Amino acid sequence: MESATARIMEDLALYGPGRIPIEDDPMPDNRDFAVSIAGLLTHVADAFDASPLEAYTEDLVWGLVNVFHRKIERLERDLRDAESACKSLVANQDGSEVRSVELERATDKASALADHIAEFEEMRDRLGDEFANVTGSVWRPRSGSRKGRPGLTSAMIDAKEFLAARRQREQDARAPKGPLIGFSGGADWIDVDAVYRVLDKVHGRHPDMVLAHTALDTGADRIAVTWAEARKVDHIPFRPAFDKYFKAAPFRRNDMMIAAGLAGCVLFPGNGITLNLGQKAEKAGVSVLRCGERSR
Repeated sequence: MESATARIMEDLALYGPGRIPIEDDPMPDNRDFAVSIAGLLTHVADAFDASPLEAYTEDLVWGLVNVFHRKIERLERDLRDAESACKSLVANQDGSEVRSVELERATDKASALADHIAEFEEMRDRLGDEFANVTGSVWRPRSGSRKGRPGLTSAMIDAKEFLAARRQREQDARAPKGPLIGFSGGADWIDVDAVYRVLDKVHGRHPDMVLAHTALDTGADRIAVTWAEARKVDHIPFRPAFDKYFKAAPFRRNDMMIAAGLAGCVLFPGNGITLNLGQKAEKAGVSVLRCGERSR
């Protein structure tokens, strides 16, 4: 009898891994799609310039803008379906983890769709400006209208509030009490005394502190965990969710640390991710203590 694993492997071989669900595929922080497609209509118009095909330019460039407009309309229908799913799942919550996960994924999907619509609207509007430059006319859809960007609907707000309240109850039940002190450093840091010396000083100012660290298994993070266990200080690892955010996971993790409400942040020399944590902490008004020189 064929096993379930064998069937999965056969399907992967035949059909490939399939598309990543949009709720698991975060938008890259460093991409401006509207800028990337700038000049698209102008290139088409230039290609037909001073030729018999120039007579078709306006119709063709109108169609290019309309491709993005129609995509927005289809995504808006998907968003309405996702919002209905959120509303139904909120009404049917029974306190189980399974129902909660279903609601969280449905909410993430609705939020992702709203983000995608916003991106396509930016692209459509950029192309609409190009259409005006190329033709001298304002681009308008031949049916329907150009709507504003979607906001959070009541169904999405209810879902987000429900999930936020549930997470808060869980955190309150198990989270250590005391000021949260962030910590991060390089995986190659070996100066144990330097880490102990700095954390002892911070501990002296915050005797009830909780150490929030970036959960590397080596280097400065490992030393900080050893210090916390020796001093009987509670510590919380913030691990990057690579399965969900891929390359962006460490930066998303940094955002989560800041959102957790850091009372301060201690940084030892590390890479760009450590630098990013310090920059985000300072931007959020968190005091950052930068320590040491990189070990050789």
